[in-house]
Formats: sequence, structure tokens, C-alpha cells
Amino acid sequence: MKVTIKILLLIGLAVYLVFAFVKFNKRKHETVCSNVVINVLDSDKADFVSKEDIWEIIQTTKLDPRGKNMSDVRLGKIKKAVDGHQFVLNSLCYTTPKGEVVIEVSQKLPVLRVMPNEGEEYYVDANGNKIPHVQYPADVVVVTGFVNYKKDRAVLSTFGQIVYRDEFWSDMIEQINFCEDGDVELTPRLGNHIVALGKPNELGRKLSRLKLLYEKVLNTVGWNKYCRISLEYANQAICTKFETNKNK
Repeated sequence: MKVTIKILLLIGLAVYLVFAFVKFNKRKHETVCSNVVINVLDSDKADFVSKEDIWEIIQTTKLDPRGKNMSDVRLGKIKKAVDGHQFVLNSLCYTTPKGEVVIEVSQKLPVLRVMPNEGEEYYVDANGNKIPHVQYPADVVVVTGFVNYKKDRAVLSTFGQIVYRDEFWSDMIEQINFCEDGDVELTPRLGNHIVALGKPNELGRKLSRLKLLYEKVLNTVGWNKYCRISLEYANQAICTKFETNKNK
């Protein structure tokens, strides 16, 4: 008896889903797109992409959905066209029961300003994407030295993720310098020391040690006690004091 009831319930559910699917598609086919809503996210942080830019893309590519049946709207093509903008990180396109097409745009937000010894400067977002040099008022971490985008993109991406996700390092790191021998150094905003990271590997672990050193040691002995902190060797933090003038 229980088995029969379960079977009948499953049949009823299947019939309902088919009915709902057919009704939804019929309604979608009959609904005409009346409006396009464009939302540019993070517009308070940057204005690399505007609603006008997105409208221009839609018009240029002849993808304006207004007046078309919702079933004829090509959301995939709209998304592909919008994502082609050099400052668009990603977009989300969807329809609403009211007959609207909504386009939500995420901008590429610079987190690193790269000023190499050779070549033009540029920005890098949290995903390691290169952004042409633009007027950007935000105070971001500066990268200098012998840095090459093609060769060092993975390292730039790692640093980008670190300063993007961790407010502590975003506030603390002022400059990242790529040395000629391939080592990397940090200049913090607080204190007068240089942090030698060595080769840019295991950056997460090295910065975890540095943060612990800041919290447990420098907060006690003072931020200007050392001129250099080396994290080049595993599980070590070697601190070098400023030389004192013995003649005084």
C-alpha cells in the first residue's frame, strides 16, 4: 500500500513539473521585454565601466532585447558582448517575470600598481588581470623593480589575492619590489624596516610568520627597532637591528 502511494505521488509530481514547465515556457514566449536594468557593481570604488558603456555595447552589437519576446532574448550573446569590455571582470544576465532583462556587471578593480624598471606602468586586479594605466585615485600597493608581467603574472596574482582578501595586508604593505636576482622585498607602511621574502614562493606561510612577528614582537619592542626582517629561510624570521653610533 505504501509503495503504491509513493508511486502515485511520484507520478503526480512528474505531471505537475511537466505542467509547470509548459506553462512557464508559454508565459515566457508571450511576455515581451519591456525594460533593461543595468547594475554596475562597486561603482563607489571605481568608474571604469558605466551604464552608458553597457548600453553602447548592446546597441552596437544589435542585441537590444526591448520589444522582443523573452524567449527570443539571447542572454548568452549579451553576456559575451558585455564581458568583452576591457574593464569588465564578469557579468550576470537574467530575466524577471516582469519582462525585464537585468545585466549586473562586476568591474576589474586594481589592487596593484605596477611600475617596472622597463616598460609602461599598469594595474593588476585581484585575479592577475592586466589593466592599462588609467587615472585611478585609490591608494593601492605599488610594485616596482625587475617585474615582468608574462613571467611574474602568477606571483602578481598571488599578491593581488592577498591584499584583496586580507585588509591587514592591504593596509600594511606599501611597496613590493622585485630584485634583479629574483628575490622579492616588501616595504611596510609602519616602521622603517625592509622585509626580505627571498624567492616568491610559499608567500602565504611567509606572511603568516611576519604577521605573527608583528603582533608578538614589534608591538612590544617597537616598530623602529629593526632595519631588516628576513623570511628567506623556512620557519625562521631573522631580524637585523639598526647600527648604533658608538662615538655618541
